[in-house]
Amino acid sequence: MKKKLISDFWLLVFSLIFFNLYSATLPAQDWVYTTVQGDNLWDLSKTHLDTVMRFKQIKTINGVKVPKQLQPGTKLRIPMQWIRSNPTSAEILEVHGNIKIQRNKGAIEKTVIPGIKLNLGDRVKSGANSSVAIRFADNSILTLHQNSVIVFDHLSAHGTTGMVDTRMHLLKGRLDTRVTPAVGPGSRFEIKTPSAISAVRGTEYRASIINVQNTSNIEVLKGKVQVSSVTKKKLIKAGFGTQIAQGKAPIAARELLAPPKLSPLPERIRQINWMIQWERIEGAAKYRIEVADDAQFNTLIWQEFSSYTRAAFPSLVDGHYYIRVRAVDELALEGKSVVQEIVLDAHPQPPVQLKPNENFVLRGKTPKLQWTSSADAEKYQLEIATDKEFKHFLLDRSDLTQNFFDAAQFSEIGHYYWRLSSIAPDGKVGPVGTIRRYEIKPIPKKISPELQAADDGKLFATWEVGTRNQTYQVQLAYDDQFNELEFDKNNKQAKVSFEPVSGQVRYLRIRTIEEDGYLGPWGTIQRVDPLPDNSIWWVPGLGILGILLL
Repeated sequence: MKKKLISDFWLLVFSLIFFNLYSATLPAQDWVYTTVQGDNLWDLSKTHLDTVMRFKQIKTINGVKVPKQLQPGTKLRIPMQWIRSNPTSAEILEVHGNIKIQRNKGAIEKTVIPGIKLNLGDRVKSGANSSVAIRFADNSILTLHQNSVIVFDHLSAHGTTGMVDTRMHLLKGRLDTRVTPAVGPGSRFEIKTPSAISAVRGTEYRASIINVQNTSNIEVLKGKVQVSSVTKKKLIKAGFGTQIAQGKAPIAARELLAPPKLSPLPERIRQINWMIQWERIEGAAKYRIEVADDAQFNTLIWQEFSSYTRAAFPSLVDGHYYIRVRAVDELALEGKSVVQEIVLDAHPQPPVQLKPNENFVLRGKTPKLQWTSSADAEKYQLEIATDKEFKHFLLDRSDLTQNFFDAAQFSEIGHYYWRLSSIAPDGKVGPVGTIRRYEIKPIPKKISPELQAADDGKLFATWEVGTRNQTYQVQLAYDDQFNELEFDKNNKQAKVSFEPVSGQVRYLRIRTIEEDGYLGPWGTIQRVDPLPDNSIWWVPGLGILGILLL
């Protein structure tokens, strides 16, 4: 009994000495556990520590008097080296496109789906237009973008404490992270690139390798990131970025470019390749545009750069999407993003109208409307109106299965407007197509001129005045087939004059020329007889005079 008391005494002395030394030198490496109802030191040690016998030391260094009945809310300091560490894995959360996994032992998995586990030493590679979201044991999310490669250098967890140690190596490309806040000193999230190491706990940031010289860019969106090169460390706060060339110190933190301001968008985009536009950002060399089907942008379904302040929204299936736009400066540091939800409702696309052409004019007849056949349409909806706002409908049919319609029933003089929509097999009506206009005009009347003689001896023809801006083509010929013309001219006025001739029959005809260039029908051909020839009367007189002289 005496030996046991001596042993307990020295254990207490040793523990107190150790605690004081430890507290003075490594306070930051203690895990602080807050007790809850029902906790006791034995169960706590069994659950979280490397051996259940640690309960004695915890009792000693924390001055616990009743280890079996811990008061809820009590804070216990536990050295990190006593906490059990175990290997853990990451998990494929979402996949878009071509993703490959090369296992630590060399096997390659080409079929990558959500739920696949990733372990220490595994390598993930993304192809063109591909991305993958990876979830870690503490629910941190990493998005690996297209043409990128990452290797997992360390994946472990400290028991069930929630502290996770994650370290990886970005060999190529670009990634985004959303890191879960640290729950203790054992929490670690570290990304290594060829030129730097970035370490964080609880933040959002982007890392990329931007050229063959392995220069790295770090852009911090939330929290802070410690960036370390071979020569120096820098703490980069939210809203700033840095660039690290291989073998050099990080450049001074540079403020990220502001998010662009998008032009207003319609509630529903009903047109393929709708143009997304935004205001110019001072200092932007270009802009990155990304589209995802979730607000978190875990994976991207489309992305591109634009040197302009606009980009056409891609041709995707109808649905809800999110577009993200940000400016990129001359160092390729990417700025803050603007995000906008988009509802695409552009299918089935309307057919292309073929005939009649826009603003086509018909004279005295009606058109046959024609359009292309749509692969997505089972039938078509055709609307015809007398106004471009389609307030005054003449026709609204949604049962047309052919790609034409004879509009003979609408023959009144005037303007007509028509548009088409495609109807899918499931009954969904697509967006309305382009509004086309045509006009029906009357055929001009035939002109019947009246011939008269003027006081000056000239002949002139007159006829009924036509419509405004109407002109006239006048022909005078020596034959009724009008092959041998004396003149062929255009008149603005409804009259024409010409010299009389003797001994020659001539022919006159006139037709209208409409403002749009349409030529009306030729009117009645008028015969122009020659003037009387008086010389025919003095020829017999000369004969009689000759007889008398004989």
